Amino acid sequence: MEKISLEELQNQLSPYIDEKGNLTLRSQDIYVIRKDGKRATLINHEDYTAKEIKRIEWCYSETDYHFFFGSQNQGQKLQQINIIGPALTKIVPWNLEKAQCPAGINRDDLKPGYLLDLRVLQLNRLRAPLRESSQPSFVPDTPIGHLEPKSDQPIVSFANDHIPTSALEQLKEAVGENLYIVSYVNPLMVRDDNEFYPYHIHYLSTDDLDRLDALNLEAGNKQDLNELQQAISEMKATIHNHRDDIIPYMESIKEQSNTLTAQSLARYYRDAGVQVGAVNPKDVQEESLLVGTVCTVANLQSFLK
Repeated sequence: MEKISLEELQNQLSPYIDEKGNLTLRSQDIYVIRKDGKRATLINHEDYTAKEIKRIEWCYSETDYHFFFGSQNQGQKLQQINIIGPALTKIVPWNLEKAQCPAGINRDDLKPGYLLDLRVLQLNRLRAPLRESSQPSFVPDTPIGHLEPKSDQPIVSFANDHIPTSALEQLKEAVGENLYIVSYVNPLMVRDDNEFYPYHIHYLSTDDLDRLDALNLEAGNKQDLNELQQAISEMKATIHNHRDDIIPYMESIKEQSNTLTAQSLARYYRDAGVQVGAVNPKDVQEESLLVGTVCTVANLQSFLK
C-alpha cells in the first residue's frame, strides 16, 4: 500500500456526519459497479461537480438555464420521456442526436452511456433511532417558481417526446460506461416534493471513470461480513493505543473497511442484480465518524445488455 500522510488519510476517512449531526457532502459519493462486475469505482461529489467536468445541462434560476436533452422548435421544448423517471437508465444515440450543446461542449465528445438521476434517489432514514441525538439544522433549498423566456429561444411549452419506432432497437443494444449524472445544486438542503429546484447534469467518460479509485469486488469474497464488521469495530475501539503507529493502524482499518464495502456491493447489488440504491450514513454508521460507508450505488452490470 502506498504510504500517505496522516492528514491525507484523515481526508480519505472524513466523516459523512458532522459534529452537529448533519450529513456532509461525502454522503453524495457514488459507487458505480462496472460492467465487468470485478470493480466498483468511487465517484466523490467533487469528481462529478467540479468546474473542469463537462456540464451539459443546468437550471440554476428563472433566467440561468440550459436544457441539453431534446430538440426545441417554435417555442416548444421536447423532453425525451425515456430518461424521465428512472434513477438509472440508458442514454442511446437517439437521445444525443438532437441535443442542444452549450458553449464549449462538442457533441462528438459525448457518447451513449447511462444517466444516473440522483434527484430520484433519497437518503431517507430507514432505521429508527434508539436515543436522542443532536438536532440537525434544516436549511430549505430555494425553489424555482417559473422560467423567464430567453429572447433568442423562448420556451413557451414542454412536450413529451417518445423514441420513434425506428430507434427502439437502440434500447436493446449495449452502451459504453459513460455517465450523465443529474444532481441537485444544493443536495444537503431540504426540498418540498411540490416544488422544482436547481439542478445540473455533468458528463463523465469511461476514461474519466478509469482514472478514479476503485474497489476490488473479488477481495474478501469468502469472508464472513459479520465477523469482519466486528473486527473493524474492535480495531476502532483500540485506536487510542496506537499513537506510535497511528498511520499504518489507520491504513489497516481503511483496508478492512474497503473489503467490507466491496463485499457489500458485490453480494447485495452485483450478485442480487440490484440496479440502484441509497443508504443514509446515519443508518449504518451512527456510532463512528472514522471510516466510510456505502451511500449511493449504481450497478451497470444489472442491464441485460
